[in-house]
Amino acid sequence: MSMEGEQWLAKAQAGDAGAFEQLVTPYEQMLWRVCWRLTGNEEEARDALQETMLKAWRAIGRFEARASVSTWLYAIAVRCCQDLHRRRAARPSVSLDAMHEEGFDPPAREQTPEAALEEQERRDQVRKALSMLPEEQRVPLVLFAVEGKRYEEIAEMTGVSLGTVKSRVSRGRDRLREIMAELRGDGNNPGTSASKSVKGGRTHDL
Repeated sequence: MSMEGEQWLAKAQAGDAGAFEQLVTPYEQMLWRVCWRLTGNEEEARDALQETMLKAWRAIGRFEARASVSTWLYAIAVRCCQDLHRRRAARPSVSLDAMHEEGFDPPAREQTPEAALEEQERRDQVRKALSMLPEEQRVPLVLFAVEGKRYEEIAEMTGVSLGTVKSRVSRGRDRLREIMAELRGDGNNPGTSASKSVKGGRTHDL
């Protein structure tokens, strides 16, 4: 943390709301992105972000800087999204645009109506497949494959062991492939987009 950041933190912990705003403002877009990807709904993402900021303000006095401010805020945002999910009894989905960036090919700039319809159907399948993943697999998979977080960071954010994070990411990725195959009705077809290889420790499926 920069010296200026440390000053904002000290003032925020002393109860200065303006200093808290200065401290967290650089992370607002990051937090909005993760809330959107974990809820898949603009209204719910907005609610989760607002709750994240409120909880962070209430807890800033207990922040001990053992983790970075960004990691601390990420952890709060993840918990808020999970709580929102449980309260509303609705499974969140992940931004399909973000998933396409990680391996699902975007549509061509010029498409025929038939190709556009096929692309929309595939997007719907991806959304449905993601919604069918259990939360314990979906959250670490999104943080790893979409947000680019390291396993160690995810363990800290979610409060589970490093080995558990790795296992959940792997199982979530495999289960996503299976669900996509089931939805297409094509079984274990290695040539499908959901069966692409994993390179450099990062999945290219998402």
